[in-house]
Amino acid sequence: MKKKRLFEEDMDKVLVGMNLKEANENKVKMDKPQQQIQKNEQIILKHKKTKEERKKEVDEFGKMLEAGIKEYIESDRYKELLDNMVNFHDYSVNNSIGIMLQKPDATLVAPYTKWQKLNRQVKKGEKGIVILCPVKYKRMTEETKLDEKGNPVLDKDGYEIKEKIYQNLVTFKIGFVFDKSQTVQLEGKKEFALEPVSELKETVGKSYGELMYAIQEISPVPVSFEKIQSGAKGYYDDKHIKIVVNQGMSELQTLKTMIHEEAHARIHGTHWESDYKKISFDVRECVEFPNLGKVYENVSLEEAVDKLGKISHSSMIPGLVFRLHDGSDYAEMDYPLVIGNELQIDSLNLIEHFRESFEVQKAVTQLMPKFGSVEYLRSTKEIQAESIAYMVSKHFGLDTSDYSFGYVGTWLKDNKQLMENLDVIKATSNQMINDIELSLNKHILFENKIESKEDMTNKIDSFMKTFDPYDYMDSEQSAGFNYESILCDINNNDIGSIKDFLNQIIDEDMEEEMSKEAQKLIQCLDAFVEVILKPELDDGLKFSHGIR
Repeated sequence: MKKKRLFEEDMDKVLVGMNLKEANENKVKMDKPQQQIQKNEQIILKHKKTKEERKKEVDEFGKMLEAGIKEYIESDRYKELLDNMVNFHDYSVNNSIGIMLQKPDATLVAPYTKWQKLNRQVKKGEKGIVILCPVKYKRMTEETKLDEKGNPVLDKDGYEIKEKIYQNLVTFKIGFVFDKSQTVQLEGKKEFALEPVSELKETVGKSYGELMYAIQEISPVPVSFEKIQSGAKGYYDDKHIKIVVNQGMSELQTLKTMIHEEAHARIHGTHWESDYKKISFDVRECVEFPNLGKVYENVSLEEAVDKLGKISHSSMIPGLVFRLHDGSDYAEMDYPLVIGNELQIDSLNLIEHFRESFEVQKAVTQLMPKFGSVEYLRSTKEIQAESIAYMVSKHFGLDTSDYSFGYVGTWLKDNKQLMENLDVIKATSNQMINDIELSLNKHILFENKIESKEDMTNKIDSFMKTFDPYDYMDSEQSAGFNYESILCDINNNDIGSIKDFLNQIIDEDMEEEMSKEAQKLIQCLDAFVEVILKPELDDGLKFSHGIR
């Protein structure tokens, strides 16, 4: 209780000026809550914080976060940490845990402006939940231009030519979000359906067979089911590149074991390269000035380690760099992964995108035992895999806590192991969840024979013709007009208006068959957006930025 009280007292210091009720006491009361909060924000913004003040805020938050995580782990509340990382998987590890520490009952959080867009108003007197927000910026330096041999390039007068070098850097500032319970619906405004993440997952129509198929489909290596004589529930064979799962187990145990072994394959497997489509590696004889020595470009991680080990450490410092190809702000630029004999974990962890990137986290995990920056025992691998299995299972409504946390406990050497591995656990869990959901969505479209925008439009148009919920067929609007308007909405990515229409049918308790068909169409629309529309939008974005 003392730790919690100290945490709350420290958090109050960070939240100075954010208590809307206190700010209101110093100003004339206003009628509308929105006007009140806007005025309070003006009061807060009068004093523009200096760089040192912002850094101090971030440092204080980091210290409180570290203390809070330590308290949860030491008090056997590791399950709550993972549960929270599932519920707020769109946020970084630090932010999702920070949300839990400040408001343990939070279910759905968003910034103030997002709640406004959802026609909800933050209640007077509510304090914002502190999060860390990355701020990207470029730093320009002038350096001497070097030729291919590493010598300075001179102008006609014999002076060194300078060139501008731009570095992409990231710093952090304090931001705020509010939980749904801290907001109220604005009267007379459209009400959006809002549910906690855990409840949303309950609505996904999936059976054991569908999940089994999806988990097998997304596996990076073949999965077979055999009777394992040793009594093991499953294993990943890195030498023969396969997963074996014991036959005859319960459905829940089978699914959990498959996820556990696939986690091993993804982050501990060394003999398959499909992960590295989004990342490449170079080995440099001189990591700082590559022109001064040999460079081995676009090699596999295994080759990179081998070549790096054969380079003699003379006056030059060798190294291994990586380059992301993921379309992010950090893509197509070189970042050091190993300098000399040191794995650059601390430097990488300063950049949130690298902490959240599965490709970067896998590379770090593969290199840990080779460079000895962290004691890397088999226990660490098992803690990673079982924690990932728990988080992925939890996301899909499967409770494996009785088994998972007993299993983690048998391998746990010390609490430091848990804290060191939260990033790779989060990144891998997110990747597996996204892959499984994509597979499930593809299955929904396959079952409903939807391969194009026209197919989706025909499904909705057919629903209109069959059930005619609001007598549209008797109105002046023709069936052709309905089809064209639906197709136009889909082409413009205005799926929201179609879903609102279908939800209205469900909310008004029309005949049972019509409501069921409307629910089925919403499920198809959601799958259609993820499988067909989003990739189109992403490709368009890449094209517009000149990536393709």
